[in-house]
Amino acid sequence: MTIERIQGTDGIRGIVRLAEDCSGSDPISVFLHEAVLTEEFFELYTYAYCQELLEADFASANDLAVIGWDPRDMSGSFNHSAIRGIRKAGLTAVVVDILPTPAISLYQLHVGAACAFVLTASHNPADQNGIKIFIGHSNLKLFPEDDKRLTQRCLSLNFENLRSAPLIGELRNDHAAARKLFIEFMADPQNHWLNKDSLAGAKIIVDAANGAFSPLIEDLLNYESADYIFTNCDPARGINVRSGVADLEGVSSISADEIENGLFSGYETLEKMLASGREQKEKLLNNSGQVLGFVFDGDGDRCFLLSYDPFQDCVLVVGGDAQAFFQAKLLQQNYSWNQGPLFVNTVESDLEAGRAVQQIGFETMQCAVGDKWILWQACFYDWQAKREFYLNKIAASEFRILQEQVRTRLEQMVQSTKFDALSATTTFMSLEKWVSNNIGDELVNSAYDHVCQQQNNIFAIGSEESGHVITLAKMNFGHVNRPVFIGNGLKCALNSLAAIQALRSAKNTPEFFEWLKCPFPSGFQKSLPVYYVDKSLLDEGSVLRTELEELLLANLNWPEMEVEIVKCQEEPEMLLLNVLENGLPAAAVFVRNSGTEDKLALYLRGRKELEVRLESLAEKIYPFLLLSFKNKNSPMAQAEQLVLLRLKDGAKQAIDLSFEQFAKISLNRLLHEMSSRQQLIKQEGDTWSITETGRICLNHTERSE
Repeated sequence: MTIERIQGTDGIRGIVRLAEDCSGSDPISVFLHEAVLTEEFFELYTYAYCQELLEADFASANDLAVIGWDPRDMSGSFNHSAIRGIRKAGLTAVVVDILPTPAISLYQLHVGAACAFVLTASHNPADQNGIKIFIGHSNLKLFPEDDKRLTQRCLSLNFENLRSAPLIGELRNDHAAARKLFIEFMADPQNHWLNKDSLAGAKIIVDAANGAFSPLIEDLLNYESADYIFTNCDPARGINVRSGVADLEGVSSISADEIENGLFSGYETLEKMLASGREQKEKLLNNSGQVLGFVFDGDGDRCFLLSYDPFQDCVLVVGGDAQAFFQAKLLQQNYSWNQGPLFVNTVESDLEAGRAVQQIGFETMQCAVGDKWILWQACFYDWQAKREFYLNKIAASEFRILQEQVRTRLEQMVQSTKFDALSATTTFMSLEKWVSNNIGDELVNSAYDHVCQQQNNIFAIGSEESGHVITLAKMNFGHVNRPVFIGNGLKCALNSLAAIQALRSAKNTPEFFEWLKCPFPSGFQKSLPVYYVDKSLLDEGSVLRTELEELLLANLNWPEMEVEIVKCQEEPEMLLLNVLENGLPAAAVFVRNSGTEDKLALYLRGRKELEVRLESLAEKIYPFLLLSFKNKNSPMAQAEQLVLLRLKDGAKQAIDLSFEQFAKISLNRLLHEMSSRQQLIKQEGDTWSITETGRICLNHTERSE
């Protein structure tokens, strides 16, 4: 089988294990046959990418490669191996240790590095790790064509030769400098919108997910007017364990009973939200103060907001769509524009979110899943603004020819769907280099300032429902501001809170909390995951994909509706069907492999009045996915079947997986993904039982055997 690409949506992630505990002879064979990332893989991967930059003349010997991580690698084996890969390639490894992803990518820009490696699996469980890569100068993440080149390079490398290669690159530790830069960056009032005085009387519970924000967050949130409680700031307890954003996805409110006795029992942040809210209930009802929460993911580039509702005695969860709308509304209130700025969200977002921001004057665009596609639009619009500025200042024919060549190259890349971040970065830089060499750096700096000050026809907001919300920030180089676009969970939290505080009525009323929960007329949204899958079964041309497509079309035969199959330029493997009424989007149904987890999912989005139809569709399609796309060779899928068998004849308090083949499986993770994610089983008190969906899966498996 030809392997084109081993990466997912955002770099590479997977279960990690030391090489000595694996049967394969080299890191690539271990990854391909055992689905495990070893410390040797980390060394090979960073080495391969540094070689890519050197051979492309994007970097030279001893250029800088920044590297940092979240705290999940407690032994340091994987982190140190990744550093060795950089140094063996001949680049200088600039180590910044444990820092959030936005701090690492920011420091890369600050020092002019060739690239940055972030060792993280983001919101994934603690038994996983991964590698994100940011390209120097543009701060873009790798696109599919970059991934394919890096994959082929990894597959062709002889690790035995790499194992004995010398460390020729230098090593330096810049943790203190990078930490200081990020604290100063976040303290700069031009990089977030929150007036700290607006938090007077607020109690804020901050959940660091036992992740990268853990050792830093108290120094970042030093607003004296608020009372902070910091939770999940101890990496030893396990990153993302009953903490962080992952379990809050798709949830709009959490009842007191769910926190005290149900699905969210044991979630410290939610327990403290509930306790603090009840303690201050009389004050809240008398419009004195608020009880709020910030919840990050493991590497700190995503955030959800929480708010205690004293009228319903519950905790509200404000996701990415709502936060982005609040931020857009504040921008619209504070600025006027002739041509609306750009608002970008992904196909996972509520269809009504785009419609709502369109109505307040924004241009809207949808892109594929992954903040790398949002960053691409930000970078592209930034380049367009600078290009127009230069064209108004430079009359030289040589420059006019060059800018036309650059524009053509970028257009061809998009039209051919061969997205290549390294090539795009080099192309962007070519104009800037010409201006610097022929006119001078002063004009380059003026172009930066021009972009920072623009209000019309610019990239304004990019968002994912998962909690990525990206807006313009500014990094100071001497007397020059440079525009910066990075996923930053803390910046998102502060901007969202600023918007809510500015837009809200002065009083805590039932209407305020309903507005907070649902700031625009929401549509129908449902996401149904299938874990432990064979992702190749969704490949274009596969028998199962064709069968799935036919099943979807047969069940989308709705009166007065037209269905079109859409091939997404950025993610052609996704099966996407748009439902149109009178030529306008009414619903979207799609199935895609996760690029960050061992799962695929069915996504249903549409107008609220189509809820019954979409629910009916889900009842037919979701069981098909559960029954057809599981990877029968996966130990997790096998353990899942064993759990269903154990619960077949009745509820049980304890589930035993004491078999050698399951020795390395996390039972807690398995039960969590079976219950709260796939709803194959359920827990009531200390007792587990099988659900109707679980019984369907079990009966089908028994019949097929």
